[in-house]
Amino acid sequence: MKLKTLLSALCILFSSTVYADSLEQEKINFVKKVYEDQLNEDLMGVDVLKLHASKELRLLIQKRDAIADLHEGEMCGWVRQVLIPGNDHDVRANKIKYSVLSNGLVRAQAKNFGESFHVDLDIKCDAQGCKITDIYDPGSYKKELISIVKNGTC
Repeated sequence: MKLKTLLSALCILFSSTVYADSLEQEKINFVKKVYEDQLNEDLMGVDVLKLHASKELRLLIQKRDAIADLHEGEMCGWVRQVLIPGNDHDVRANKIKYSVLSNGLVRAQAKNFGESFHVDLDIKCDAQGCKITDIYDPGSYKKELISIVKNGTC
């Protein structure tokens, strides 16, 4: 009886470890796809972040965009690239390193014009796939968007 209990416990432990590793790999593969899309010249003009964002994050981005549209001709100070810092990039998709941090965030790190950067993405996966729920660079982008929407101006 003790052997059966021990074997059952080992099976549960092994299957939960395999599931966690599988989920981590799913998150990494998703973030790789996000960056491949971001760097794909055929997708220039497409808001890749909005494309891969959760419903809540996408709605906040849309509200932020609507506020920016009200200030036509002005550049709102909070308009910036989040996935790759800077106004331009020379990053190659195959040069980006990905890892899952102990808190579950996926870190993408690389160099842009020789400057090291990293971005941590909060990814939630379900049966429909994975979505970005927040980005940390180092602060929460979602909180930044909430503040912009709350203030309603540039």
